[in-house]
Amino acid sequence: WKQINLYVTKEFAMSKLIRGRRLLMHRRKVVGLFCLTMLLIGCVTMNDHGLERALKHMTGAAISHYIDKDGVCENALPYAKMHDLRIKEIENYQKIHIQRIGGVSSSYDNDPPPTNVLPPGSSVAYWNCKTHKTECENPAINAENHMQGSAWTADGVEAFNIGPRQKDDKFQIWVNHEKYVFLTTKRTHLKGNAVAFFGFFPGNFGHVLHDNLPVVAWLRSIAPKDATFILPATSIYRNLIEFIDPVFFEKIYWYHANEVVTVEEGTLTVANPSYLLPARYGNTLFRFYRHWIFDNHPDKYADDKKLIIFYRRGGSHTHHGRVLNPKHEQDILNLIRANMAKYGRQEELVIFTGMDIEGETLPLITQFDIFRRASTIIGPHGSGLANSIWTNPFPESCDDRVRMLEFIPGSDSKQVQMPYYNGYYWVMRGMPIDWNQITYASNSTEDITYIRLPDLQRALDSMWGSSTD
Repeated sequence: WKQINLYVTKEFAMSKLIRGRRLLMHRRKVVGLFCLTMLLIGCVTMNDHGLERALKHMTGAAISHYIDKDGVCENALPYAKMHDLRIKEIENYQKIHIQRIGGVSSSYDNDPPPTNVLPPGSSVAYWNCKTHKTECENPAINAENHMQGSAWTADGVEAFNIGPRQKDDKFQIWVNHEKYVFLTTKRTHLKGNAVAFFGFFPGNFGHVLHDNLPVVAWLRSIAPKDATFILPATSIYRNLIEFIDPVFFEKIYWYHANEVVTVEEGTLTVANPSYLLPARYGNTLFRFYRHWIFDNHPDKYADDKKLIIFYRRGGSHTHHGRVLNPKHEQDILNLIRANMAKYGRQEELVIFTGMDIEGETLPLITQFDIFRRASTIIGPHGSGLANSIWTNPFPESCDDRVRMLEFIPGSDSKQVQMPYYNGYYWVMRGMPIDWNQITYASNSTEDITYIRLPDLQRALDSMWGSSTD
């Protein structure tokens, strides 16, 4: 019955499974109800994947969203729509994502991370072992992409029980302070209640935007109103939070690696996320994040102001390759333009690089404005697509969601990036976006990439065609 409850709820009735089959229900009501009844009977013995496959077989498309507490269409499955002529590739893609996310049933809202409220006199720090690799128990800790820290009381009690883990375990964010406190380069004392967090890759635009700030948004909801937030002193963190919420920005103390911050005359709240990526919590953290952004940036645009965005990687700011072959990219753009004409799309096609004509990074307000106006976003996996955070967080309906088509590595293009099938859906599926993906072609390298144009055509037909196409 847990399996049935997952799908057969008011959200199920409101999903596209039912809405997309109104004609069937009108003309074949008896047959439709009989099939649904038989499906429910069979669900008792099905596992998650079996139920989802049965629904997919019955309807022609798996349930991909449900209506959340805010009345917004949310993503429900742990994978996006994969457009590929190879059925086995799609099945493998779905299987991998179900394993990553912990099963179909875990893709709904999960409980938030555990927290601990430490008494006055408690301390927090995050560590950098770059100059002390031989002395650190885990020399990989670098205050960049391998973040670990400590939080402890004045009596030396750790905030969370730290069990034996592999030294290179990036998913363990807390370590025993006694083994790293020798790294301390500065001590700071703050008065009053405080909340501390550091997160993953605090100097990277994309990771701060979609991995760290959802946690900060959630912590804001549970923190004392007068609390000071203690966050990593990186320009990315500063710029993003100042843009999102200038008032909240004034409540932050920015701490550096190997700086021990002690809280006096107040409590210290810390969280212990079980997963590196907040998407593993379903929509739990992103719901707070969406509200936080929308409360401060409620901008909406009329249809005649909407954009179709093509994300182009390349230039000095691109550090991980995955640049489309220039000639092939022109073929892709020509196909997109042809389909815009085919489907009567009136939006302007904009090529987004994140840079202006002088090669300087676009101001955040400009990036925000471009993506808040988006109706469709297309391009290769990369931090530029992280700007989809700025899209409308509360569309009027499921059909009004922004459509995203992302190019990702597949089983025959693992050389482009690992892990393969790595895409933004399982990072940001808490955003109300209609997620679509296609894989790179097998002749791609980690530097220069290609896609299969027939897959692109299938994806465009799916995103822009009518429900009867």
